[in-house]
Amino acid sequence: MSGHDGAIVTPDDGTPAASATTAGRHSPTAVPATTAEHHGPTAALAGTVPVPPVLVRDYQRLLRLFPYTYRRAHEAEMLGHLLDGARPGQSRPTRAERWDLVRAAAREWLLAPLGATERQRSSASVVVVVALTALLAGPATQAVVQAVLAGAADPRDLSLGGAWSAWVPVVLAVVAVPLAPAWVLWWGAVVSLFAGLRRTALVLSGLAAAAGVVAAGALVSAERASVAFQATGWAVALAAYVLAVLSITRRTSRAVGARAATATVWLTAAVLAASVPRSVADTAEEGVWVSAPGYPLTLAATVAAVVGSVAALVAVRPVRQAAPVLGGVLVALVVAHSDLLWSGALDTTAVDLGNVLGVVGLSLAATLVARWVVNRLDELAESRAAHRALIGAAGAGRGASRPGEWAAV
Repeated sequence: MSGHDGAIVTPDDGTPAASATTAGRHSPTAVPATTAEHHGPTAALAGTVPVPPVLVRDYQRLLRLFPYTYRRAHEAEMLGHLLDGARPGQSRPTRAERWDLVRAAAREWLLAPLGATERQRSSASVVVVVALTALLAGPATQAVVQAVLAGAADPRDLSLGGAWSAWVPVVLAVVAVPLAPAWVLWWGAVVSLFAGLRRTALVLSGLAAAAGVVAAGALVSAERASVAFQATGWAVALAAYVLAVLSITRRTSRAVGARAATATVWLTAAVLAASVPRSVADTAEEGVWVSAPGYPLTLAATVAAVVGSVAALVAVRPVRQAAPVLGGVLVALVVAHSDLLWSGALDTTAVDLGNVLGVVGLSLAATLVARWVVNRLDELAESRAAHRALIGAAGAGRGASRPGEWAAV
């Protein structure tokens, strides 16, 4: 965890916390004999070296920065390693230790929606990538088609002259479809990820999410209310995709397995086959400046659909860890494409930044609630497994009954 140079490495392989013996040997007044050799011969003979209680207290305060589920599994182990690396006479954590612990805590909070352990995050990130790739393929392709058609339009009304004339199609495409750069970058990230280029996929997905945020902000500034409101939902989905790619990038195994890749291809092909032909026909007939049709569901139907979808994700154990992230994305997309928060339902020229932030807030709230439910279900499953193991061990200790003997029922 912590070396003499102050570097902190937190346990992220999903291993259980240190045992009570290992954790208990690092008392506030002593350090283990295994690390006493660098404290001097007297300490080596005594077996323990005094540790200032204030150092233990400061380490524990820094460890409280980590999420609760992560601390429950790794706090004792991390504290033991920090005390192992303490220098003789050290009474406060070093600046390097503080910085490394704060950075590691920020990383754990960032990845917390995907689970508390690497095993949970590994399964959740793959499910999120597969689901979001299929979900976003349709609108991404539609936006790119619209941008191409807009760029191929007659540019006579936009005269830039000189070398700038070559940028006229790009300007027309971005003005018509502000999210087009984000979708192009996202498609590049998808191709890179399934090609095994993890770092490239992470960079491209991060740029795509940033482009989505910039596009939403530009639309708010330009007072294009409905488009800005819808773009916020897509920006949340792109941010969730970055989170999943970040988790995959930290893995040592293959980025996406064969089964996940096959499922992604089939789901994406089905979505494109159902959405792209109609989108191309509507765009060619009506033009790129026509807004999408109104949201068809009532508020009650929308709430029922969202709650039912999230509950189904939580109930299915193989995809349970991905439910918080996918639930947050689903809430953002549904709210952004409805008139629940959009002030444009009353005034088509009104732009309220609070409405845009409300979409993000509702998405985060849904993610946190779903994560809490999943964590409680995991704890319940662990308790049941431990109880069954205890009953099995007790039954094995008593031995099997011989034929003819009475057995309790």
